[in-house]
Amino acid sequence: MRTRVRLTDLPKMGWWGITLRLIKTLEVLFFKILQFLDLYRPQKSIIGIPSLATRSSTSLQAVVYNGTQEEVLGFRARRLVHRILRGLPDLEYFESIQFQVSVSQNALRTIEGSTEDRGFIHLQLPWQLPYQLPTIAWSRMDPKGIDTPFGRIRLGDYEVISSPVFFLHDGIHHIVVTDIDDTIKDSNVHESTKLKEIVRGLFRGNYYRFDAIPGMATLYQKLAARGCLIVYLTSTPYQLAPFLMKFLRDSGFPDGPVFPRWMGYGRFGHKWRTLHRLLTNAEKQKVYLIGDSGEQDLQIYRRVTSTPSFGSRVEKILIRHVPGTPLPRTLNDTEILYKDAAELEKFLAPVLVE
Repeated sequence: MRTRVRLTDLPKMGWWGITLRLIKTLEVLFFKILQFLDLYRPQKSIIGIPSLATRSSTSLQAVVYNGTQEEVLGFRARRLVHRILRGLPDLEYFESIQFQVSVSQNALRTIEGSTEDRGFIHLQLPWQLPYQLPTIAWSRMDPKGIDTPFGRIRLGDYEVISSPVFFLHDGIHHIVVTDIDDTIKDSNVHESTKLKEIVRGLFRGNYYRFDAIPGMATLYQKLAARGCLIVYLTSTPYQLAPFLMKFLRDSGFPDGPVFPRWMGYGRFGHKWRTLHRLLTNAEKQKVYLIGDSGEQDLQIYRRVTSTPSFGSRVEKILIRHVPGTPLPRTLNDTEILYKDAAELEKFLAPVLVE
């Protein structure tokens, strides 16, 4: 394996990654022969995930699939195993992608990353950004081929779905960090994570067959209209990112950075890392943390606010009590429980009137 600068906090590949790379190389050579004989034309989709840029670091994220976005969202996998096990998204490994982000009129940042043995890319870049930042830019992605021991091999056609990069600058006064499952999406996590439901989802797939919590999309649109930055921090794995973004789009939620979870990290570790990175850079913004009682949101948020270096930047911790789950116990005035969007809106009144 070639050594290179580590631009991600995800662990390096182990023996499994090296084995998977060899298997992937054999598959690529086989399909390259079929493509040369005009017997099969591989089709892939590169789907960008909305990311965040601050003065100290920039995140870039993307997931690569076998098949078009329409095929992915329609559960029409090309490989047989993914047709049977619809709960296993058909990821593409060791795909190299070049990212380009325009951070100002005369500044263009370029970087390459690989999906390696995970199927997705999450780069954390220590870019020094100019003082005057835009509100949003688009990340252009260009496929460079599949990394093999024989070099890069470009295989098939690519459908590229670009994504925005949001900039955290001094013009933003409020940040709302929100969970998704059971916070804005009626997921019933405490029920859907039972063994029976997991097996059912493995064979049927049920990624975006959920309804939004009534009134949440309208409330978040009001917050965004006031210049509030909405950050979606979720335990949903990267593999399901297209279904997650489809839900946000179809339900009418405003655009904002989305941070899914790598399956190698637990929910606590994933949210802690992301919040630590965000709050470290939110020096002039007031932050509201929104979650639910179905998972560990209150414990995670409480742990974050107890950190002296940036705990004072959190204005409120707002937790939705999910029916059927124990009622959490709050420890101070910062921690607040709510039932629905109307009650939540009252606690977010300082954001809406400013």
